[in-house]
Amino acid sequence: MTVSSTGQSAPDPHAGIERIERFLAAASERTQAQRAAEALADQLSTLTSTERQQLVSLYTVERLAEAKRWRNQLAHQEAAQDVRERLRRRCIRIALLLGLFSASLTLWLIVGVVM
Repeated sequence: MTVSSTGQSAPDPHAGIERIERFLAAASERTQAQRAAEALADQLSTLTSTERQQLVSLYTVERLAEAKRWRNQLAHQEAAQDVRERLRRRCIRIALLLGLFSASLTLWLIVGVVM
């Protein structure tokens, strides 16, 4: 959300674009699943129209469920990668602070011995 000159929150244009992209991706996914299901049903010429409709419906639902599982797995992997990256950065910061502390302590001891 952004704040307009009137002080009210205006909708974030990026959020709207992301919603549209998600909608289009989901619509494309549904279309591809439907086409794949129909292509499979077309190969089975002995099906009645009811059986064909059931097969197309079940196959489409299964393809969409598989796509959702894949997206969830990908999101989980990305989240795990983000956590690893944050932990790596934190470890680097701690190592730098310890190095600076050690160098400061060493310098303090050297200066104390010299004087």
